[in-house]
Amino acid sequence: MSRAGYERRMSYLQATRIRKLFRTALPGLLLAGLGIGALLVALGQPFRLPSGRPGAGFVPALLAGILIALGLLHAFALRAAPPESGGTRAGFLLCAAIAAFALLLPWAGFLPAAWAAGSLSLAAGPGARPAVVVAGGGAIGALAAALFLGALGVPTPLIGSR
Repeated sequence: MSRAGYERRMSYLQATRIRKLFRTALPGLLLAGLGIGALLVALGQPFRLPSGRPGAGFVPALLAGILIALGLLHAFALRAAPPESGGTRAGFLLCAAIAAFALLLPWAGFLPAAWAAGSLSLAAGPGARPAVVVAGGGAIGALAAALFLGALGVPTPLIGSR
């Protein structure tokens, strides 16, 4: 093989590897980006109150940090996974679940937002059937509403805007 042919072949292989890395890492990087955005919003809230108790920004900053860590883990752990594993599809659906919850919560209420996020999360699993996704999303939404609105008393409307 000539030097030019070898360079073209290596260039093609490198481009293929870069495309595969980008395709598998993109959902995780999107999750990490959402976490960074959430962290920037959380930093605008007080982390600690003058009394020493956790402030309004404590839990959002903690959750944003976890989202960043999980996003980076997803981005770099799937490099070795075969493309048939569905990692890219699952990553995009998990990003959509977070976005759906954030977009639906202010105008639709907690229950529809949790149902949509739960359904999209269940759809990320391999072999997800539509009936199971819809029913399971409803069950996740109801359990989340019972926990956050009922037990913890989060001041968010169950259905509808504030």
